[in-house]
This record gives sequence, structure tokens and C-alpha cells, in this order.
Amino acid sequence: MKKKAEWPRRLRSQEWYGGTSRDVIYHRGWLKNQGYPHDLFDGRPVIGILNTWSDMTPCNGHLRELAEKVKAGVWEAGGFPLEVPVFSASENTFRPTAMMYRNLAALAVEEAIRGQPMDGCVLLVGCDKTTPSLLMGAASCDLPSIVVTGGPMLNGYFRGERVGSGTHLWKFSEMVKAGEMTQAEFLEAEASMSRSSGTCNTMGTASTMASMAEALGMALSGNAAIPGVDSRRKVMAQLTGRRIVQMVKDDLKPSDIMTKEAFENAIRTNAAIGGSTNAVIHLLAIAGRVGIDLSLDDWDRCGRDVPTIVNLMPSGKYLMEEFFYAGGLPVVLKRLGEAGLLHK
Repeated sequence: MKKKAEWPRRLRSQEWYGGTSRDVIYHRGWLKNQGYPHDLFDGRPVIGILNTWSDMTPCNGHLRELAEKVKAGVWEAGGFPLEVPVFSASENTFRPTAMMYRNLAALAVEEAIRGQPMDGCVLLVGCDKTTPSLLMGAASCDLPSIVVTGGPMLNGYFRGERVGSGTHLWKFSEMVKAGEMTQAEFLEAEASMSRSSGTCNTMGTASTMASMAEALGMALSGNAAIPGVDSRRKVMAQLTGRRIVQMVKDDLKPSDIMTKEAFENAIRTNAAIGGSTNAVIHLLAIAGRVGIDLSLDDWDRCGRDVPTIVNLMPSGKYLMEEFFYAGGLPVVLKRLGEAGLLHK
């Protein structure tokens, strides 16, 4: 078990803000033009809130509001929160695919952390590639870091049928081609597909990677499934702001959390939730950044005999809103633990 770091200690941010040298006065003096009083530079943890908000990333369009809740939590715990915009790879706007930009986003995040006076990071994510790219960047820098997901949209409904964002787009499109739905009905159904802020309401890559972050231990328990517009999502953000300050004091880093055992837990969890196959690509990349030897053989060994116990679209019947009401990922982890499939 890791020994807790001594506190108080001189933090990384003090290389920028602590003292009276010319360079320190340069860094500190400029930041004061935002109206920060001098005593905020007294050695308390500086927390970078890495925000993938963008008007062109609809899944993450509400993250500025969540960032304010994270800031509140950081202030309450005695930290100094500073919000930092980072590369936002939107699945539904980038062409030909956001996957082409994941590594670029990870590199940008890594350099944003490495080059600026952060002692700890809150990773505000949502859309598919934003979660792995921020986890990859944070893992490479190995500063205390924690994930807050934007959460899934509310259920969609069209004429009494649950409508999964994305999933039903393809279904309805084929129905139009087959003459089973008119173009006017297709346009009417469009309003039902994405009726609130948040990520896809199916078990697509966004919800899968939110679950992977939670299963790895890089997010607070329950983070993955709370709907984006539920007040409990804001509570989760504020509690995470409090938590990261303590993580900095404990010097609890991604390399301490994302062990080989944690990745094996995530693989088994992915099987149990019927997660996206993209999780294979992303977890291998994240593991590489932490220096963990993870391979496709590990996926086969750990995941082959794990039953899928979450009945969600695209392979099942329900949506993320129902998953939350059923207890979310903590219930899945409890079941896997009872079956002896998790490293406790």
C-alpha cells in the first residue's frame, strides 16, 4: 500500500508562483490581472480543470456549467482551481472520424499539463475520444488526476418506442429506404434522438469509456451513469473537486491507480456491460502511457468467460437512464466482485 506523502510540502506550482524572483513575479503578477488575491499563491494546490467543452462537441456542450461545480469543490477543499480548455475531439463533427485526432488530442493534453503550473488535474470529458485522450495525457504526466464525465442524455422516445441516440439513426434510415417510414416521420423522429445535454444514451463508446474510467479507479464511484441533466451529476462534479485536492496532498497519481490489476478489472467490466469494441483500442493506449504491458491476450484471458449482464442498446433493450436507475456501474462491480471476477 502506498505511503501517504508528507504534507505540507512544496508543490510543483510553486516553481511558477512561490518566491520573489523576477520569473516568479512575472508568472504570478500576470495571473493576478484576473483579480486573484495574493494569498492564493501561498503554496496551496493549483488544480487544472482540463475542459473539453466546445460548441462543436455537442456531447460536451454543458461542461462549462460542470466546471463551475468542480471549482466550488476545489475552493471548499482549500485548492486553487484554474480552468484550462483542451483539444476536444467530437465524434459527430470531425471528419472522416474523430479517431484520427485522438493521439493529437492526447499530445495536446499532455503538453498542456506538463507546461503549466498544475499540481493536480480534473479531466472533464464526455464524447467518445475525449475520455481516452485526456486519460492518456494525464497518464504520461503522472500528476494526480481524476475524471468527471458529462453523463449520458435522457432516454429518447418516438411513438412509444425507446430511441437510442445513434442506434436508431441507422435503423430509421434503413426503414425509410425500405418504405416502412416516410421522410417526414424520419425528421419528426430526429427531435427524439437527442433531447437533452449529454453523450449518447446507448452503451456506445462514450458510456463505455466513462465506465472504464470508473472501473479503473480514475473516477468517483457512480460517475459513469448519472444523466447529464440530473442534479446528481453536478454533485458528482463538486465532490470530485474536493477529492482532487486530497489526492494532491496524498500524491496519489495515475500510476498508483491504473495498475495491471485495475486494467484487468476494466476488461471484465467491459464484458459485463456489453461495452464498445473501441475500449480495446483505448485501454491498450492508456496502459502504454502508464507503462503497463497490456495485450489482446489479456483481453481474451480476462474477458472471455464474463457474461454480459447489462441489457442496453445497441445490443439490448434499455438505455443509460435505466442503467442509472438500476444502480449504474457500482451494481455491476458488486456482482463481478461476488463472482470472484475482480481484484478487490
